[in-house]
Amino acid sequence: MKNNLLFSALLLVAATTAKAQLVNGNAYIKGTGVELGIDSLGGFEGCSTTVSPVPAGMHFRSGNALFGFVANPQNDAWTNYDGDFFTPGSPENGWGFEIGTAGASGSNNAADFGTTGATGRIVNWQHTGTTYSVDWEGDAITGTNLHFRINYLLQETDLFYITTVTVVNNTTATIPDLYYYRNLDPDNNEPISFDFTTQNTIVSQHVPGGTTVAEVNATQASPWLSSFSFVAIDTNFVAGYGGFANRDGSDMYNGAGFTQTMGATNFADEAIYLAYLVQNLAPADSATFKFCSVFDSSAVDCAISALGVSLTTPDMVYLNAAPFALTGGTPAGGTYSGPGVTGNMFDPAAAGAGVTDVIYTYTNPVTGCTGSAASGIHVDVAAGISSTAAANTVSVYPNPFSSEATVSFSKDVKLVNAEFHVYDMVGKEVIRRTDIRSNSIRIEQGELSPGAYFYKFINDGKEIGSGKMLVK
Repeated sequence: MKNNLLFSALLLVAATTAKAQLVNGNAYIKGTGVELGIDSLGGFEGCSTTVSPVPAGMHFRSGNALFGFVANPQNDAWTNYDGDFFTPGSPENGWGFEIGTAGASGSNNAADFGTTGATGRIVNWQHTGTTYSVDWEGDAITGTNLHFRINYLLQETDLFYITTVTVVNNTTATIPDLYYYRNLDPDNNEPISFDFTTQNTIVSQHVPGGTTVAEVNATQASPWLSSFSFVAIDTNFVAGYGGFANRDGSDMYNGAGFTQTMGATNFADEAIYLAYLVQNLAPADSATFKFCSVFDSSAVDCAISALGVSLTTPDMVYLNAAPFALTGGTPAGGTYSGPGVTGNMFDPAAAGAGVTDVIYTYTNPVTGCTGSAASGIHVDVAAGISSTAAANTVSVYPNPFSSEATVSFSKDVKLVNAEFHVYDMVGKEVIRRTDIRSNSIRIEQGELSPGAYFYKFINDGKEIGSGKMLVK
């Protein structure tokens, strides 16, 4: 999975023009039975309706100026529907991380109306056939250096959506234990029942040698039975309930002060959650995991089936690269779609420069359940060279660096109007050197704050090298 935001600002301008549901940077997804809003700054469900007015035809119902998520499992054209599931009261909904049991931590939550963890933006809003896909990327650099990518994927007629999280270790040391959590205080139908309490149940928990499913469910009986579940099939996930504004990933994962016993149930105004453990994440390595938000018990089986669909693609390709075959979809027998996709072939030129999602869709022949997976490709604008040649054209040493670094250009390149540009992780240009006449330049640490950056080398009007640099 890619871990960059280069050219994201240009993408956002184009997407805002072409897609009515990307409004002032925030994203809205409208399916036939599920609708949700995603905050651009923090990557959580909970669009500020003040910043980005709700698009026409969506079903806003909240006690706050936030659009979280609503669902219509009754399938009655939204005459009766569930939600907004968390925004009527204190809008407890979000995600966060913790390193070890007392290390750096961060929280992105609608209750904070922002972020104290990773700051980023939405880099892609896409409607491919019957699939909606939204990508958010951001960085946590207080006490650590982590990059997060979150993909939200909804099939138009499904009563569940899939959240896929990728975390990249941009520090210079292995992280032994990295905890992720997804926390929600479900209010279900509070706007019409005036009841904040739900029946919270640990439906399933991973058991070695047994089930791999972790599921926590919240129901409300009035004015009709409504249901919400977090569901995961990765054995590193655990499900739990208890507390409210939960911000301690290690305690949530280990069950310290929380309930995780399969079959346990409690009627209360409290939070439900999933927690995940990544172990021994080496520098520059990434971990990817996913889970479902499910809005009716009848949809759980298909949600579990959908979690078994996966796709891998190259992180980055060049705009002028030849079309290539897509082979990373599993189980075999599904179909590929998305910008630049014809059959099982991906054409970078047809997709265009920027971030694009390839969608892989598979229908289980036994259950009839259809699931999709998305994988993002960054199409870079470099022309006339391969990625290998680009890597050999420009180098940064040392990388990572703490005081200064030397940027060297291949002596085989005849410098003509040469330029070197550096961008931060939200696509803002932070360094520009023009009219370069020697084969090396120096970058001072004082020019950049600690974090990850992307650079590109332009010569004679063409980009002929690009890469990533880390500042300690």
